[in-house]
Amino acid sequence: MTTPTWAPVQRSVTSITVANPGVVTTSTSHGYLNGLQVRFDFYQNYGMFQVLGKIYTITVLSPTTFSLNASTLGYDAFVISSTSQTPQVVPVGEVALTLANLEHNTLTPTGGFQ
Repeated sequence: MTTPTWAPVQRSVTSITVANPGVVTTSTSHGYLNGLQVRFDFYQNYGMFQVLGKIYTITVLSPTTFSLNASTLGYDAFVISSTSQTPQVVPVGEVALTLANLEHNTLTPTGGFQ
């Protein structure tokens, strides 16, 4: 018997604003809900390396945008680079006070029970 595993639905990032709060735009509809916690994964040559290694709680603004629970004022600008890696936003959890996202889980099963 295989234990089910879950993989987060990562999305490609097309922009991150230098603002308070910072606003992230994804290339396709992200399907995220308020309270999701995310991190970023991209090379430093995209700029805005200051967001790397941190966890942010998001507020959804539209199907392709969300704001971070932090200011990005004073950060380097985010610039799309010509490297082979696409900048990604990766869900890592959610605020567990209400489990509001339970019925709308954005995680996709990758194995286990059928």
